[in-house]
Amino acid sequence: MKRFITILLALFMTFPVFLTAGCSDEKTENKVIRVCNCEDYIDESLLDEFEEETGIEVIYSTYGTNENLYNELVINPNSYDLVVPSEYMIEKLAVEGRLNKLDHSKIAGYEQNISGYIENRLNSIQFTVEDGKNEGEQVALYDFMVGYMWGTMGWVYNTEKVSVNDVKNWDGPFKNNSLNKKITIKDAVRDSYLVGLAMVYQDELRATSNNEQITKILNRTGKTDIEKVGKKLGELKPMLYGFEVDSGKNDIVLGNIDAYVAWSGDAAYAIDVASGDVENDDGTFVKETKSLSYYIPDEGSNIWFDGFVMPSGSDNYDAVYKFLEFISRPESVYRNMNYTGYTSMIAKGEFDMDVEQDDGTITTERVSLFDAVVLDWFDESEDLQAGEGIEVDLSYFFGTDNEYKVMVSEESYGRLIAQYPTAEIVERCAVMSYFDGETLMDVNEMWEEVKGETFPTWLLILFASVIVLLAVFIILYRNREKIKWFKLPERKRDYAQRKGLKVVKREDLR
Repeated sequence: MKRFITILLALFMTFPVFLTAGCSDEKTENKVIRVCNCEDYIDESLLDEFEEETGIEVIYSTYGTNENLYNELVINPNSYDLVVPSEYMIEKLAVEGRLNKLDHSKIAGYEQNISGYIENRLNSIQFTVEDGKNEGEQVALYDFMVGYMWGTMGWVYNTEKVSVNDVKNWDGPFKNNSLNKKITIKDAVRDSYLVGLAMVYQDELRATSNNEQITKILNRTGKTDIEKVGKKLGELKPMLYGFEVDSGKNDIVLGNIDAYVAWSGDAAYAIDVASGDVENDDGTFVKETKSLSYYIPDEGSNIWFDGFVMPSGSDNYDAVYKFLEFISRPESVYRNMNYTGYTSMIAKGEFDMDVEQDDGTITTERVSLFDAVVLDWFDESEDLQAGEGIEVDLSYFFGTDNEYKVMVSEESYGRLIAQYPTAEIVERCAVMSYFDGETLMDVNEMWEEVKGETFPTWLLILFASVIVLLAVFIILYRNREKIKWFKLPERKRDYAQRKGLKVVKREDLR
């Protein structure tokens, strides 16, 4: 009877647990989402709002380069639910079976609002999965990613020190002796390798307008190509102020440099802050007023696409789709673009925005993304006289159902194309492919030699081999008495005794 009562009490106490388990609030079904992104690449106040709206905690971290992120995903495949690599790294991860496919139809509003141009370009990048659950399947890059930001790479330059003619070619600034030690390039092997290719093959690139041919040239990875790029970058290195990933945008505003290879979002940021207060390394602020601009060299450049992808080690789909829906909303897009300076792949949609009227009052209006991020930021038609300015048609990106044109001054043109390059510019830009294992080793070895920070790979391998052989010899020698083939044969010992040498130990070696 006591045992029966005990069991009954236990069932009674656990009953509320079973009852609440089936009635959990939707906000608490997935309590955590782990997101890894580049530094300064999101308005983090949005993360707080997402947590408040959904009840899902965001564990947010950042990485330095695509290669750093790749290494972390290989070592810890279960580390994150969402990460934000660039297109070539997304392809590499997908080919190796390290990503889950994403269903865009489960993200409210996303399919209607993404730029048709971007979607088509991402769908045109196709490959075969070599491992994982999609092994052998022919897929598109777009199957694995939700678009975040996109852009180009070019020269940011101080217009008071550098002529636009100097930046029409990738090697142009290096021909201007006044820019000695006033130039930086990217401390990112893939980007600087492409710049080197564009210099080495500039005649071929300028002789064609075919995007397919431009893409092939800017993705050459033969051993001869790598050697030529290494030689070219090595020749230019003495003129560099240094290699950088994130400091260039401040260095050019502070006057440390006058030209640097920049991603378009950093270019937009640098141009915007050039006339504002800039923070020094010691925390003090200085007032700098510089005229900066952005130019994509005529040989062509890369066009890059960063997107959210889901590592195959995660199965947290509910939280992932909720987060992707939230971050792709037009109002979130607008705030992220304001914060980062980069351009979203979302082109359509409307949201409520506070607008200041002529009398100083603030009203809330429903605006489109085009109105908010193009006309509101760039249009100067009211300030220009007849016949002045440059008209830029952005219909290729925002859609063809309306005319999406903006009028800017010549001084503002560089800032506009940093945010929204023209159709003619993007047609001269190539999507980068990822390096396979052997190519990656060759390119990294070239890059190490250019930077002069490490020994060549072959020398490191030789040194490591010598160390290993030496260690093996020491181990064998120290254990020679235990190893049969290390001992002297019996006749050798007899010879030693005949010569008057003392035999310390005699063993039967049969």
